[in-house]
Amino acid sequence: MEEQISHYMLRMGKFEFFLVSMDINLAHVNGANQAIMGVNWTRFAQLVEHYYPFAQFDFDRPPIRMFKETAPQFLVKSDHGGLKWDSDDVVIDSWDRLFTRSFAQLRNNIAHGNKALMPAAFTYERTGQFIAAGHALMDFVGQAIFNRGDWDGPIAFS
Repeated sequence: MEEQISHYMLRMGKFEFFLVSMDINLAHVNGANQAIMGVNWTRFAQLVEHYYPFAQFDFDRPPIRMFKETAPQFLVKSDHGGLKWDSDDVVIDSWDRLFTRSFAQLRNNIAHGNKALMPAAFTYERTGQFIAAGHALMDFVGQAIFNRGDWDGPIAFS
């Protein structure tokens, strides 16, 4: 699982950079100094909706139904001052919800709260399923929205 998580985070970093490189308007920008803080997932969702309306989209092609039918859990501070996993019953009914509550939440969980270090029966098998769906979603976006199947090429420093 550690290698799967590492590979996913590498691709996710490349994906976020790819998105803001392709369209700077997709960047979440700090107003004070114009620092790019990540991707504006709501703006990105609007772009995807323009090409692929959520209501008519086939979530089995690419295989991303996992993000539509269930949202990843999230870390919370427990009543006893520790960490615990929690969830909500949010309905994923738009690209905005899918990207902000499902897709970006998976990235946050992996980056800030490695599920393998805090296993829970509810998340045990789902982490791998979410990672597979995340790869499929990134590949779909690269190809279908930007016509770039090579979006995750090697990192090159010159």
